[in-house]
Amino acid sequence: MQKSKLLVVLSTGFAACALAGGALAEGLELPKKLEGKAVVLKPDDPDYVRAKVDSAVKPAGMGGVSQALVVRVTQDIPVYRMWNGPNKKDARGNTNRLGGWWSYDAPHGPASKYRSDYEICVAWNDLTWMATCTLKAGAVVAIGPGQSVSAETCGDPTGKETYAANDKDWQTYVDKPWTRAAELVCPPDSADYPAASNNIAKGNQ
Repeated sequence: MQKSKLLVVLSTGFAACALAGGALAEGLELPKKLEGKAVVLKPDDPDYVRAKVDSAVKPAGMGGVSQALVVRVTQDIPVYRMWNGPNKKDARGNTNRLGGWWSYDAPHGPASKYRSDYEICVAWNDLTWMATCTLKAGAVVAIGPGQSVSAETCGDPTGKETYAANDKDWQTYVDKPWTRAAELVCPPDSADYPAASNNIAKGNQ
């Protein structure tokens, strides 16, 4: 094989590895909030694939995260998710309480800031209730900085609803959480609370 062709093959192979194997996490380090509570897994770890990095990392404008670390939780940690509340259900009778996207940072501030910080389109979530669940020790998830969301992705024909990428407020992706009851443990939804729009922290509703 000629040298130039070899370089092309190597470059293409690296790009594929970066997309499929999670090498997109260049420069990312375990957040201080999770130090002592989680360990970073390398792509060759047998548990790495459980995080489904390909489902978490999205191109610009598509939401999700821009890069991802795969971590194994080493002690139980609380995670939080806003949702539409128990009275809003889809055609199958399900709520959006148990979804893939969570935060390990305790909720605070106005709901509008939470929406902007975590790039959540209005059509996706009303952000009116707060659920608190527990990622159990041994859980394997993807974490990373939030990716930008375009008006097209939000389904906004006016082009006004867009969200910038956010390197500060990281998101936690739990793939198919309804199949991982041993890793993501949630109390009954009666334990959730309606969040005040001006301050989503518990006790301010």
